[in-house]
Amino acid sequence: MSQCVFHTTTFAKSVNVALATPQRAGSSGLAPREFWQRQFHSTEVKEGETRVGGKESEPEREEEESKARPLGGLGEEAYWVGNPVAGALYVLQGGVFLRISVGGVREESARIEKSKVLARAAVKRL
Repeated sequence: MSQCVFHTTTFAKSVNVALATPQRAGSSGLAPREFWQRQFHSTEVKEGETRVGGKESEPEREEEESKARPLGGLGEEAYWVGNPVAGALYVLQGGVFLRISVGGVREESARIEKSKVLARAAVKRL
């Protein structure tokens, strides 16, 4: 994973771009596509996600707020993962994926749109 943080004069408005690429031969760990499959297409039930008394538990509420939402028109697949405070755009293209997070924008829809603009430019260079 390579990462670059673009600092602005107001740190909260900075942008973070990360690129996950396949590891070198002999390295351990998941390939980007394997990670992607587990992160966005896994059907495993995670510990702490049970319903208590017919209501959502705190971990379920938190996960629902930050549940991955698919976005079309970016790379092979793209997902927004976030909540009203922060979020990141993940874009899969070939054997790599990008993670883009834009700070300093209060409205989630605006953060998503700004992230999509950056992702489109970055995917062209992959």
